[in-house]
Amino acid sequence: MWLFGPYVVLLVAVLAWSGFWMVEKWRFERELPRQAEALRQQGYTVQWSSAKVDGYPFRLRLVLIGPRLADTAGWGISATRLEAMAMAYAPNTWVLAAPAGLVLSRPGKGDVAVSGKAIRASVAALGSAQPRLAFEGDGLSLAPAQGATPPAFASIERLELDLQPGPNDQAAFYVKLDGGVLTPDAGIARMAAGKPFSLLWDSRLTRRSMLRGSNWPGALQAWRGAGGSLTVADARLGIGGLNLQGQGGPLSVDPDGRLKGELPLKLDTGQSPNSALISALGLLGPVPLRFEGGRASIGPIPVGAALKIG
Repeated sequence: MWLFGPYVVLLVAVLAWSGFWMVEKWRFERELPRQAEALRQQGYTVQWSSAKVDGYPFRLRLVLIGPRLADTAGWGISATRLEAMAMAYAPNTWVLAAPAGLVLSRPGKGDVAVSGKAIRASVAALGSAQPRLAFEGDGLSLAPAQGATPPAFASIERLELDLQPGPNDQAAFYVKLDGGVLTPDAGIARMAAGKPFSLLWDSRLTRRSMLRGSNWPGALQAWRGAGGSLTVADARLGIGGLNLQGQGGPLSVDPDGRLKGELPLKLDTGQSPNSALISALGLLGPVPLRFEGGRASIGPIPVGAALKIG
């Protein structure tokens, strides 16, 4: 018994784990189309040409070919291939990757193809009332489709987005962008003077639970109608040699989905070619980053359209 006992225990453990993994795989294969149908009932477009689940012994790995997700307003994401993976014992936390890039669909502006060295996302606490979302992109290139409106950026060296729920119906929304190259059509490109653009935006949202609806603009307007706002804990912008930093708020969105409000910033011109102009205008002290009437300005200097998030 002492000679063969450990092997018997190991065999039983392997068989038990294999049975557990097969049950989890079967459950996930049944749940995936159910969740897709639930989204379709809410008005979303959810489709793919084929799906495969594997990953034995410790993971659940999903490969979707030709997936597409879109809302009723025309916002959508599609990919040639999407890979998602979770540990078999923690199927509510998934890591996703788009090795062949993504296509972002924008209502009224056309599609943008996004490619890069790495495009990753993660979803935790899936199925709960407070999911956690994160996105990372390295070496991103953004190319508009023929006839589409060019995006604000032609390329981004690194992009991080993070949405974390918090207490009292709040959420933390974090954006970090490094090495952004603005397209010539972007209003703020004049101040960037051909230099990379950087951004750090660490904010807190109220009324998080009101961000819901059959499309993103509708969810945003529901949030706005419920009195939702955001307060900036830390904002840092690098534009053409200028370094701006501040905090404050609250900010909201207008009916068109553009930011509305004012954020005080302190400027450090450094070696910017605009230093003389900024000094002459008396902008070396705290100045407002103002979002008003769909436009953005730093003090009296217009920088283009206000950030549109809906």
